[in-house]
Amino acid sequence: MRTVEFRRLLDYDNALRVMFESEHGQILRFVVQLECQFLEDGEWIPVVRYDTAHGYAHRDVMHPTKKEEKSRMPVQDYNEAFTIAMDDIVEKRYDYRRRYQEWLTQK
Repeated sequence: MRTVEFRRLLDYDNALRVMFESEHGQILRFVVQLECQFLEDGEWIPVVRYDTAHGYAHRDVMHPTKKEEKSRMPVQDYNEAFTIAMDDIVEKRYDYRRRYQEWLTQK
């Protein structure tokens, strides 16, 4: 089994955290998470996470004041789910960030 972990800065205050385990080209489990920094000296906050916890591929949308919203991914396998997760976070990171920032101002 092969485990890969990395963190990639997408821009100054948005980062992608990735972990996956694979065997013979098949992903066995993964986590793909968007982390945003809202203050210059602030901590990195998870905003959206795709993972395979609980035995299925799903997306967790984090909220600053309530429990995350979980939605199952309608996919054939974890390889497909992993690709969708990576693409979605990179393409929609500003939308996810903006929404979370709005929630922060409503606290």
